[in-house]
Amino acid sequence: MKFSILHISDLHQNLKDEILPDVLLDSIANDFRRFAAEDPAIRVPDLCVVSGDIVYGVSPSAGNPAAELERQYNQALEFLVKLCNRFFAGERKRVIILPGNHDVDYSEVIRSGSFHSIPNEAGPKDKLVAELFSPNSQLRWSWSRLEFFRIDDQAIYDNRLGQFARLYERFYEGARTYPLDPSRQFDIFDFPQFSFCLAAFNSCFRNDPMNRVGAIHPGALMEACRELRSPSRVGWYLAASWHHDIAGGVGHEDFLDAGFVQHLIDAGVTIGFHGHRHRTDCFDQKFRLGDAPRQMTVIAAGTLCAGPANLSPGIPRGYNVIEIETDAAAGRVHSRQMVNQLQNIPIWAAGRFLDARGSFLNFDLSPPVEKRPAALDVELVLERASDLLGQKKWKDVITELAPIAQNSTSRRLLVEALQHIDDSALTMEYLSQPENTNEAVMLGVALMQSTSADEVERFLRLEIVVNHSDASLKDVTARLKRKFGK
Repeated sequence: MKFSILHISDLHQNLKDEILPDVLLDSIANDFRRFAAEDPAIRVPDLCVVSGDIVYGVSPSAGNPAAELERQYNQALEFLVKLCNRFFAGERKRVIILPGNHDVDYSEVIRSGSFHSIPNEAGPKDKLVAELFSPNSQLRWSWSRLEFFRIDDQAIYDNRLGQFARLYERFYEGARTYPLDPSRQFDIFDFPQFSFCLAAFNSCFRNDPMNRVGAIHPGALMEACRELRSPSRVGWYLAASWHHDIAGGVGHEDFLDAGFVQHLIDAGVTIGFHGHRHRTDCFDQKFRLGDAPRQMTVIAAGTLCAGPANLSPGIPRGYNVIEIETDAAAGRVHSRQMVNQLQNIPIWAAGRFLDARGSFLNFDLSPPVEKRPAALDVELVLERASDLLGQKKWKDVITELAPIAQNSTSRRLLVEALQHIDDSALTMEYLSQPENTNEAVMLGVALMQSTSADEVERFLRLEIVVNHSDASLKDVTARLKRKFGK
């Protein structure tokens, strides 16, 4: 199985020279055409991961910050919807989005608490400093005001991702929602056609402009790991995405402690995606502690839209395309970088990984923790169909069972669903070869709505029709003969 993933991150616009959504999409489409003809050619992406920083954000001191933040989120939504429509056939489920630190509403952070001046007395001062550096502290330090800030209302503080949550629900058209409870801020995206699954995390737990350290809520991490181990995902390749970098430079605090990676590796995750550092040359491998030879390849995307002030010297804007070949347990990450200077009309081309001196890097995938049992997919389909049958969603039952219609249990459920809907075409399609008198009667009744004499003739010649003495079947047969002059 082969598929590829478009990995973009840090969409936050240069507010002084914004790129129009259609212009940005045109530039990406041009690059897709370009790289499909390169050597080696790159597969056009099947999926997309947007690893945070959807918007730039707004200072609370700005004029009407709420309106400006809403404008930025509306612009981001427009881009994401058009991206999906243009490259992913309008299927929102193929595009994975998650929040970054820029997506935090700073005004809500300020509204959630109060500022406190530095006490003159040594005792109270020492007490505040101790509280500031204590685990899970509600106290912050503001360098801009040289004051302490205390979170007083946790619900308001949690709402700092409220705008992102609204974008999330709008983008997925209500099919997915984003909880404001930090312990539930993860989402699982299944792609059974690729035997692939990705867990998307919020790495902004307790993160705000006065506390820049990245973190994932422990409850969200462990619950996601439990879901990744679900029997329905046995034998799949697993991935995860978050926003923050997992390694910080000297004097940096805005990164994520890499310790959580061990839990993901134990759950079977073999690929990680993140953004944040605005560099396309990040390519790291983390190995499982202990003797079991498992690893996770961690890939970072550059920034798609940031302005010059937010770029590292010599590092242009960029994005990645990751090709996966599950049969070979191998992957390849391609770097694409902006190669012109006109900030609002980008041109993309092959980038360069500094360590490899090339535009792509190959990596190995750790195989799934367990092999997938041959009968598992059939069992899962039957389980879903049974649930739909209980909900009286008859046509959904038929759609679910269609790929395994010849399975004996599937056929029983299929017949039960067909009995509840008045759809002669579907009955003729699935019961064209009846296996018992009940199915033959259903098919005969459906053929009464048909105009095809050939189909009726074929039915009348079926052995189960010719040789059976069932009264109901005889009645249907007689009616068909009268109608079609047989």
